[in-house]
Amino acid sequence: MLELLQSLFMVTAVGILLGAGLPALFSLSIHFLSPAGDGSAPSTGRRVIGWIFLVIVLVAVVAAILLIARERIEYFTGWDPYPFL
Repeated sequence: MLELLQSLFMVTAVGILLGAGLPALFSLSIHFLSPAGDGSAPSTGRRVIGWIFLVIVLVAVVAAILLIARERIEYFTGWDPYPFL
């Protein structure tokens, strides 16, 4: 019973992280990369934070696409993007 609850918690945590976390990171990246209220360019610190958040989202999207298309990629190229699965 404890193992079932632990598995349920893990699935719920990953669902919340991917379901709400990635869109939140994307919106924060857009916020940090957009111009200031007076129309001036964002500061260097804000720009760096925005690009870091955007790169995290893009890496997650590419990883998900590779996971979904894993068998097709391996069939055509012989390369398994996730050999540990």
